[in-house]
Amino acid sequence: MRNNKNNIVAIWIITLLFITIILLLINQEYNREPTISKVVYGNKYNSDRTRKVTLKIKSHNSNNVYCQFEDDKISSDWILVKNDKCSYNVKTYKYKINLKYNGDQIASYNKDFNIDGILGIKINNKKKYLAISDTLNLDAKVDYVGNVDTSIKYKSSNPDIISVDDKGNIKALNVGKAKITVYSSNKMEDSVEVNGTDLIRVAILDNNKPIVPCNAHSTEQVNTLDDILKSRVEEAGPGTRAAVAVAARFLTLEFPYKVPYFYENGRLTGNGVQGEGRYYKQGLYIGQDRQNQITKVMAGPASWGCPLMNYEDDGYRKPNTYYANGLDCSGYVTWVLVQAGLDLGDIGAGASSERDYTDIGTLRYNSYDLLHSGQVKVGDLIGWDGHIAIIGAMSDTKIYVTESLIPGVIMDEYDYSYPGSNFYSRYDYIIDMSNNYKGDGNLKNMW
Repeated sequence: MRNNKNNIVAIWIITLLFITIILLLINQEYNREPTISKVVYGNKYNSDRTRKVTLKIKSHNSNNVYCQFEDDKISSDWILVKNDKCSYNVKTYKYKINLKYNGDQIASYNKDFNIDGILGIKINNKKKYLAISDTLNLDAKVDYVGNVDTSIKYKSSNPDIISVDDKGNIKALNVGKAKITVYSSNKMEDSVEVNGTDLIRVAILDNNKPIVPCNAHSTEQVNTLDDILKSRVEEAGPGTRAAVAVAARFLTLEFPYKVPYFYENGRLTGNGVQGEGRYYKQGLYIGQDRQNQITKVMAGPASWGCPLMNYEDDGYRKPNTYYANGLDCSGYVTWVLVQAGLDLGDIGAGASSERDYTDIGTLRYNSYDLLHSGQVKVGDLIGWDGHIAIIGAMSDTKIYVTESLIPGVIMDEYDYSYPGSNFYSRYDYIIDMSNNYKGDGNLKNMW
């Protein structure tokens, strides 16, 4: 009997010990700290140049777990772990990761995150034109985060047409086109089509160019010239000072022919004469196709360089006499503004009862002090009563005025570095065009 009792007690003791052990193990497992078992980086960078990381959290009971990221400046809010995952946008840094579990217990871990990398590589323009023997630097840009290899490699699909060196300098060797591809160190790439053309020349100051020949350009050639001009304006920024500058420089420096001066026919008669000393459309007024677009005429239609009857007696040109059609002074300024994306309407030159260019900007009288005040910029208008022109370029001592006068559409250089310069006696006023432009754009004071 005693043995039976002893056996029962022993069994109870063993059972209680077993239950105690089980309870201790359960309690130990219940209070066991959650751990980070895996780190997964997102494939994309965020707009703030961070990157999403997802932590795989291993927990040991069914209670909620929260995570928190601490850097040297801020701590994130507590983030509920769902489906054993916790995500946050990080920078390259050693974070302290806090895991809150069982109400208010916290386990902390230090984790190094490295998101340094290349986000992309880009060339701004997708199509470029170069005159034969002209050069240009592509200036490709690598967008990156942190400490990475930002080197760039360049390749031409047709190096006999367009060559490129290891610094991105391209050169047009022959007429034709090539695709220039740029590569980042992580094999990202971008490309640009570069066209070598003999329809334009390397930009040079030359007022002795031949007059543009009458209807000598094919439709394809005219369209290409328009495309070149459009690409220049788009790169400069439509509606900006830079766009005005590149449009003026294209016609005077790059286009190999001179547009003649032609005194306007019928502008103020109210019959809507088109293309006679003025041209209000996009592109160059050359070629038979452009000539055929003109519907309201006085003596035309006749594209630039083609003979046209002149009805005005301006002291230089005789009435009822044929001259090569072109642009008068305000016609040239208007054409440049239209190409640059600024259609201000039909505006004349000189102070009069009619709307003229002195009415659309702030007029300041030309002086040595004004030119050295920093207020005069490329793209401002300049002239005297009855004449209007454009400041096409400026250096510290030289100013370049582009205008249409009896010699045709030209670009003239003046030294404005001393008060006795004939520049100050030739031009009476300068019109600040700031209120008409959408900023400076990609302005280059010289070509």
